[in-house]
Amino acid sequence: MHLREKDLAGGTLVEAARELRRALGGGVVLLVNERVDVALMSGADGVQLPESGASPRDVRVLAGDRLLIGRSVHDAAGAERAAGQGADFVLAGHVFDSRSKPGLAPRGSALVREIARACPIPVIAIGGIMPERVSELLDAGAWGVAIISGILAADDPEAAARRYREALDAWDSSLGGANGDQGQR
Repeated sequence: MHLREKDLAGGTLVEAARELRRALGGGVVLLVNERVDVALMSGADGVQLPESGASPRDVRVLAGDRLLIGRSVHDAAGAERAAGQGADFVLAGHVFDSRSKPGLAPRGSALVREIARACPIPVIAIGGIMPERVSELLDAGAWGVAIISGILAADDPEAAARRYREALDAWDSSLGGANGDQGQR
């Protein structure tokens, strides 16, 4: 789960993150967008950094190994930098047409393939991903997918989330368990 709320004051955001952490329990990873202080104070599992934000290396100085660190990237060079600076994973996008990136051309699964080949850490694809495209991205080297509007804008978000889970599970099953060493998506 990724908490991305740019308009809340720090104290309110900490309380929201704490409440979300309690509601999610221990079985779901909670990432806070950009706010390392909020992630640390709230007991979140990690932080997601924008490509132009603080470096993963600087966050490690502050947080040590207490937080997972993700970095948004848009090309292989950015992914290599993120890995070299100590990020645990990269969020690569946007791969398909997305309402959050109007007017920007998507880069498709080729972006994921390019980044996965260059980057030694897990690559999570984001941007306009529908369940029927999940296997394409995993085949291209993505470790997983991040979904926003595919679930939140759905008439039935629970059913939508289930379709994504089924797409991930179908891909894992098609490998006969070969993907098991990558951990739970």
